[in-house]
Amino acid sequence: MPRTAGLWRLATAVAARALCLAIPLCSLPVSAQDKAPGASQQEAEGSCDKAYPRLDWTATVTEGEAGLRSQRCQGSYLDPLRDSDTSQDPALADIEATAERSELEGDIVRLSGGVEAQQGYRVIRAADAEYDRVTGRGTLLGDVELREPGLLIRGATGTFYSETGAASLTAAQLVVHESHVHGGADLVVRREDGIIELDDSYYTYCPPQQDSWMLHSGELEIDLEEGVATARDAKIEMGGVPVLYTPYLRFPIDDRRKSGFLWPEVGNDSNGGLDVATPYYFNLAPNYDATLTPRFIADRGLLTELEMRYLSHQLGYWEVGGAWIGGDDEYQDEFPDRDGDRWLAAVEQYGLFKKRFRTNIDFTKTADDEYFSDIGTTSLELTQSTYLLQAGEVDYLGDNWLASLRLEEFQTIARDVENDPYSKLPQLSLKRGAAPELFAPNLLLDSSYAYFDHGEDLTGHRLYNAVGANYPMQWLWGFLTPTAKYRQLNYDLDDDILFEQQQDDTPDVGAPLFSLDGGLYFERDTAWGLQTLEPRLFYLWSDFEEQDGLPDFDTSELTFTYNQLFRETRFSGQDRIDDANQVSAGITTRFIDTDTGSEKLYASIGQIYYFDDRRVNVGAASDADFEGSSAIALEFGVSPREDLSLRSSWLWNTDEDELDQTSAQLSYSGTGRMIFNLGYSFRRNRGTSNNGADLEQVDISTYFPVNREWSLFLRSLYDLEDSERINDMFGIEYNNCCWRTRIVHQRFLDQKNGRDVTSLVEYENATYIEFQLKGLGGVGTRVTDMLEEFIRGYEDRDE
Repeated sequence: MPRTAGLWRLATAVAARALCLAIPLCSLPVSAQDKAPGASQQEAEGSCDKAYPRLDWTATVTEGEAGLRSQRCQGSYLDPLRDSDTSQDPALADIEATAERSELEGDIVRLSGGVEAQQGYRVIRAADAEYDRVTGRGTLLGDVELREPGLLIRGATGTFYSETGAASLTAAQLVVHESHVHGGADLVVRREDGIIELDDSYYTYCPPQQDSWMLHSGELEIDLEEGVATARDAKIEMGGVPVLYTPYLRFPIDDRRKSGFLWPEVGNDSNGGLDVATPYYFNLAPNYDATLTPRFIADRGLLTELEMRYLSHQLGYWEVGGAWIGGDDEYQDEFPDRDGDRWLAAVEQYGLFKKRFRTNIDFTKTADDEYFSDIGTTSLELTQSTYLLQAGEVDYLGDNWLASLRLEEFQTIARDVENDPYSKLPQLSLKRGAAPELFAPNLLLDSSYAYFDHGEDLTGHRLYNAVGANYPMQWLWGFLTPTAKYRQLNYDLDDDILFEQQQDDTPDVGAPLFSLDGGLYFERDTAWGLQTLEPRLFYLWSDFEEQDGLPDFDTSELTFTYNQLFRETRFSGQDRIDDANQVSAGITTRFIDTDTGSEKLYASIGQIYYFDDRRVNVGAASDADFEGSSAIALEFGVSPREDLSLRSSWLWNTDEDELDQTSAQLSYSGTGRMIFNLGYSFRRNRGTSNNGADLEQVDISTYFPVNREWSLFLRSLYDLEDSERINDMFGIEYNNCCWRTRIVHQRFLDQKNGRDVTSLVEYENATYIEFQLKGLGGVGTRVTDMLEEFIRGYEDRDE
């Protein structure tokens, strides 16, 4: 007996079996494509309100990430085979069939009346069926339904082959559940290799009966294994109106990366006019890809951006990008002495080899200082800053040591900064990296060598060493850590350029340091949760040594905050060994939710008391160096709910009896993805600013869903001192189940023609548009990047 015949077990039902075909259809208007093959209009219009079970559509709104999509669509495709076991090939499984009537004539089995057959995870239904046990070919008539997990095909008639899984259905409809798409064609063929072919087809991401957009094609191939579809002789309609024709279109049907065009980005700004970018994504391999973006800027010309990404266990993660434009007309009009060829290069890398060698590269360079303000980027994830960093570092992670080699230099692109920082070519460092052992002496070592190069100013070598030990002690109720070390600085300066007051080209300085850091922990249960009280004292002594003749390669005074109360130095960099004889006193209280462990409130206040004047400075000494105490530092934060938080910091000058600095940030992230941020910052000028003015600014931003489809977003940075807006961004988004579009306008201050603070300041304007047909690929990145940069807490999600 043939194997296929042995697989059959036929059972004749006494009564008709209730199949999903018997479920009534919706009463919503039905398009010609969505009406069941062979069904009358009355049959197509059932009694339910929102469900459309012929295509597994239900009004159920799911939870989690999928719930975002189902909320917008007011439903989702629910696959009845979603929990099926797909580990076994259905061609190797028995075939079980039921029907009202059956007959056997030689090798031909005929079934009629509510036919249902199951082979593994594959299910076939029809009104009547005929099966040849020798060839494995089946013929299906009337309300044909072919199911596999994640796939539904319905048609008027059909054929199938049990050994290969190949099938074809006429006047058919198709649903791919996980991809949230449905379509139909005069003929749908499921090939032996699993690829689905549709002739004279339609395809859409929209829910049944709500086809805001539709893709019509002469031929459509859907590869579920690769997650990609290919359309030929394709036409896209929106609201029944043709908007695009293309002889060939390849697009993804799921979230996996696929080669192809991404949605274009369209903008207009006062720096370059019309700006159109058309990215093409190359999915070259699972561990590397590339994005090529031709970009037309009306007043400047054609610019090309390229971004390449690579990932491996040995070499780590690499991201290499660049951009080039030849003969920028607008730039040549502004700078006639330049050729107008402009470029940008960027490299980012990080990796860990054999858990010992750690590498990092952060390199960005442009042909001119105006590139970011004039052109910016679309596909490259770079942001404008005062300095473009060009650095590379290799670390060796020992059991108890950290050794580093670093090369570093900068490109200054801010027009109000005259000098570039020093380059470190190279910097070598060695640090003791072991975790401190409690109730035992621990060796401390921080040693570094660097050669500083500038080209115009003083250059030379610097060697810094800090050697000492500490003895950490910790109990449940507190901690105490004494520390002693000696810090030493040695220079070898280039003797062709020296400070006028510095004749020695090998200056050196050293001083001992002692600190004692201790604190207590108290806690109690309250109605607000567990409250802690954490007082802390920190004594610091460091001997004074004269350092007026030392160079300043990379050192500046740190901005004073609460955390600085307990630091061993008030400087960044290593060109100064600061003197100190002081004690810091601070206290922190927290309220902790005992059920979740989250911090509902914290508050800290503290101050430094100086026993001696501080005499070591970078540059000229300030009056604050001779005061008896620091400003009072205060930090405060409260989160009464998960969606609401307030953070604030204060510096109160006790000598002047006035506020030196404050900042506050109120954040709310409500239901429906609503975000609201209100920030305030104030910093009193103490003679360090170029123009001598205080800084006082208000920053407001919001992402506000008006309803399920419409959202508004806004960001405004306002300078209260000058009574002017520094940066405004506002826009609107329409996002329904089928498509999304966003329009954003930005207005910001920009300095022109020069790099000094007296340069002419102008307002620049830019407008960008993004558009996406869901189910036909990704969305542009420029507007997304702006929203994530300017609206705190915003995270773009494709719904």
